[in-house]
Amino acid sequence: MTNKIGLLMLVLSLAISGLYTPVSHGASQQGYTYSYWGEAVPAPAAYVPGRVIDGNSLGIGAFNSPVDLFVDEKNQIYVLDSGNHRIIIMNAAWEPIRVIDSFQRNGVQDQFRNPQGIFVTGNGAIYVADTDNRRIVELRQDGSFEREIGAPVSDVLRQGFEYFPMKVAVDKANRVYVVGRGVFDGLIEFDADGKFTKFTGANRVKVDVLDYFWKSLSTRAQRDRLEQFIPVEFSNLDLDDGGFIYTTTSERNSLTPIKRLNPSGIDILRREGYYSPQGDLQYTFGTNGGSSIFMDIDVNEYGMYSALDIKNGRIFTYSDDGDLLYVFGKIGKQAGTFKVPVAIERIGDQMMVLDRDMNQITVFEPTQFGQSVNEAVRLYYEGQEEQSARAWEEVLRTNANYEIAYIGIGKALLRQERNQEAMEYFKLGMSRTYHSKAYERYRKEVLRDKLGLFLTGASALVLLVMVYRFVKRRRKARLDAYVHRTP
Repeated sequence: MTNKIGLLMLVLSLAISGLYTPVSHGASQQGYTYSYWGEAVPAPAAYVPGRVIDGNSLGIGAFNSPVDLFVDEKNQIYVLDSGNHRIIIMNAAWEPIRVIDSFQRNGVQDQFRNPQGIFVTGNGAIYVADTDNRRIVELRQDGSFEREIGAPVSDVLRQGFEYFPMKVAVDKANRVYVVGRGVFDGLIEFDADGKFTKFTGANRVKVDVLDYFWKSLSTRAQRDRLEQFIPVEFSNLDLDDGGFIYTTTSERNSLTPIKRLNPSGIDILRREGYYSPQGDLQYTFGTNGGSSIFMDIDVNEYGMYSALDIKNGRIFTYSDDGDLLYVFGKIGKQAGTFKVPVAIERIGDQMMVLDRDMNQITVFEPTQFGQSVNEAVRLYYEGQEEQSARAWEEVLRTNANYEIAYIGIGKALLRQERNQEAMEYFKLGMSRTYHSKAYERYRKEVLRDKLGLFLTGASALVLLVMVYRFVKRRRKARLDAYVHRTP
């Protein structure tokens, strides 16, 4: 009996310390997040599985290793069914509109070979990373051929450079950005005419100190056989409404697994949360524990972004400040779990995850908790501070230990210049950065409000001193005159 109690206490202590993650059971799986102290703490589930979509249920035949998803501005859904060399286009009700499995190119029938990425522009142009054909193919909405973009041509390309486009995105200026397999130089950028312009946003690496030490002691031949400290390649990308590029890196030694690149290729991702956006912080028990490996990212219209961890089957969602809002998903065989998740997209608050090996799409619906968090972030982004604070209060009614809600209320108060109240909420949310901002503003507010009173008092004091001295001089003068008149 004593041993059983001891074992139970050990499990509970591990759960509290974040080293043990409770097993999820399909739709009833519990979410979690990370506290200020870096501990994995339970949280209400933000999303639950709603329905599962596969090729047979759509009446178009089974999927075969589908690899990418895209939702356009009309909420049309595109599935890149790589093993079948085709694109399936559906409306928001999941009704097939069109299947593109071939096209006419210069009068000759053509088709994809192992395509890996798809992107659709606002005007309906479909871009496909046709990997084994080593090209980007642009199609019109009806599936007819528009053009292809082949391998980049430039003197700056390193020797042995090979072009296998894996993912593609196009901005509003029709610049084309490509993730290439084995390309460590950064994203491959083409102009609107399809001409190579530059590499952008190359990743830095985290150098292993032990490897560096052994390299310093090795001969040249031995160093050549050791792993080189070269940048890591991107795994995927997405564009936000401002044209900034969000990227993911699947290598574990990346310093920045998630980046937000401006047009100059500089990372401007906000990292004001407790920890830099990186997925899991701790190694947990079980075969799927450990650091996250991101395969895809999706950013919505109000700055929230969700990164898909292919190793652990988890979706990590962050605010535009870098706060970890919620985590859900798991590798498994129950509803709402995955085998090899490779792509994530959303329609409104719904999230869709594509599983390559299970040949299906799981559509997730937000719970009341998830919906309240999303609403609070959206309202704050749109400048509706009071409504945002009320939404965060609704979140706290669901989970009083949700630290990010206190920070959210504090931010709303800060925008309303209610600095002293904001300080209290930032203290509850353990946000040193925002507490310092609120304190600085509160100090200025106090000085501004008290300065007038202080100056008035000081002026009155100076005036009294001047009057006193004047009266004193007059009295002294009268006394001196009296003394001189006295015989």
